[in-house]
Amino acid sequence: METSTSSRLPSLGTHASQIPAGRQERAALFRTTVADRRILLVLDDARDTAQVEALLPGTPICAVLVTGRSTLDGLPTVRRVRLEPLAVPEALAVLGAVVGPQRIAAEAGQAQAVAERCGGLPLALRLAGARLAARPSWTLSDFVRLLDGGHPAFPALPPFSVFPAPAGSQDGITACLRPGYDLLEEEEARLLRLLALARGGATDIAGAAALGGLSPARAGQFLERLTGRGLLESPRPGVYRQYPLLRMFAAERSHEQDRPEEREAAVTRFLDHLLAEARTVHAAERPGHHVVGLLPPGTCPGRPDSRRRLVDPDHDGALAVAAQIVEAVPSAVAVAADLALAVEPLLEGSYLWADSLEPLRRILRTAQDQGHLRAAGRAGHLLGSALAHLGRLDEADRILDAAEHAARAVSDEAVHTGILNRRAHVCQYRAHWLQADVLHRQAVTAAEEYGSDWACRNARANSVSTLLRLSRRDEAAEISRTTLASAVGAGDQGGEAYALYNLGLTARHLGRTDEAVDRHRQSAALGARHGSPAMEAMNLVSETAAQLAGNRLPAAVECGERAVAATRRLRWHTAEVRALRLLGSALAAAGDRRRARARLEQAAAVLALSGLPRRPHDPLLPPDAASA
Repeated sequence: METSTSSRLPSLGTHASQIPAGRQERAALFRTTVADRRILLVLDDARDTAQVEALLPGTPICAVLVTGRSTLDGLPTVRRVRLEPLAVPEALAVLGAVVGPQRIAAEAGQAQAVAERCGGLPLALRLAGARLAARPSWTLSDFVRLLDGGHPAFPALPPFSVFPAPAGSQDGITACLRPGYDLLEEEEARLLRLLALARGGATDIAGAAALGGLSPARAGQFLERLTGRGLLESPRPGVYRQYPLLRMFAAERSHEQDRPEEREAAVTRFLDHLLAEARTVHAAERPGHHVVGLLPPGTCPGRPDSRRRLVDPDHDGALAVAAQIVEAVPSAVAVAADLALAVEPLLEGSYLWADSLEPLRRILRTAQDQGHLRAAGRAGHLLGSALAHLGRLDEADRILDAAEHAARAVSDEAVHTGILNRRAHVCQYRAHWLQADVLHRQAVTAAEEYGSDWACRNARANSVSTLLRLSRRDEAAEISRTTLASAVGAGDQGGEAYALYNLGLTARHLGRTDEAVDRHRQSAALGARHGSPAMEAMNLVSETAAQLAGNRLPAAVECGERAVAATRRLRWHTAEVRALRLLGSALAAAGDRRRARARLEQAAAVLALSGLPRRPHDPLLPPDAASA
């Protein structure tokens, strides 16, 4: 867009000799010239408000359409329209128009992945389609791997135009984004570059401040300016993220302009920031647990509202970002392993174990390569826990054994106690109840020796399911009551919900089904307030069992349907199988054999697809009263 009115006045009939030299005088002449005309003035790709103001007519019979990358907040507007990225169906249509619908249909899932990587931006989709169309032997899977790798996003592609680009011109993405980037002040441009290094989804002001080595106030100013220029988006107040292609562009600029030691320092500061936030969340989730004291404090204060960003299933969570950082800076593996330990309560409460597997493998592999026993023990503990929860027991055994040796070698007692608990869970999955009982007792003893009230309470609570399987109902009831009192006294809402759940289990085994239902509902409500969808799902499954045991069949069916839906949302396959079987039993008892068969067949299908054993014994789910 031209920046002055001098180029507009001759086209409106003003002779060049009549155009005044001053900017304000030219603007006044422009307004006078168009005052009695009905015109639509289109100002395309406006840089900022100052560039536009001189070209605004002063009469209501003229209309102006302004497009720009920036929001141009200072302009008087009748209507402001923000063009959002294309939704997936529209993005696939754009991609298919270039690539061909047959290739899109042949790899529908990968086509959606390409559309998502392109951020729904039409230019990116057309460039991606052009590259694929020129390479008919490439699969869409190949292209997704290219986008996810360390290669330039779209190298050697000219801007989309009917005319060929001159040799040596910038690729289409760079040509599109570079003008806006070149307008930034150096500090703003530097922050934009560094934001791309963490490769995460969303960042708050404190995280951006850590990356840039800035004060939060300064970082906040830059983030707002970048958002105003259309280089960031703000999905909610105080949270910012880069569009995927802008992130690729900014990362390429960082590798061109920032020294390697500066990039390393930035991502290390960001990892310290994540750990500080995770420590705060861990302390709130598990009051009285000494793990927090064993995690080194970060340089940034943590905030208790960080749960969503630390384990956001829609974007790269803290573990994924940590794994990416460790690959670039292997010396940061100790902080990454501490971060894994700190986010354990969030993985447990949200049942995001499947999402954690790959990042934990990468962190553990780096710790082993570095010979860092403490990091290897901590990352191994979390990876073994994830595998155990997902029913992959043989691999969990191997990982937990190695982690236990590492933790013992460096006297990491908090982690050793956690590993004992997880090994007991593996025994419960395998129905090795006596061995599980021994491990639970060892975990209690280890927790007592290093003085963690939370670990003692948790180890005792974990033993309740085993005790019920061993017909030690009174002992299970006593432990449930004492752990409830201890959790309430410590302000441990997660522990309180777990104790209420266990009281519901023991009440059902003692034949008090009304009490069991009440306890499970109390626990579920507390879990919901505490932000634990896994606790809600556990209680729905167990309430279904209690309603069925009390022969309240309509209530059992209704609760069972909700349990199935809740466990599916979490991808918790053992819980889904248990819920489907209970629901099938309730339907059969109610005389609806057709639906009962359908639910039992669904349970069998989930088992087959997930690779779980035929009768999985998930320690977090209700044991059958008849088998106890």
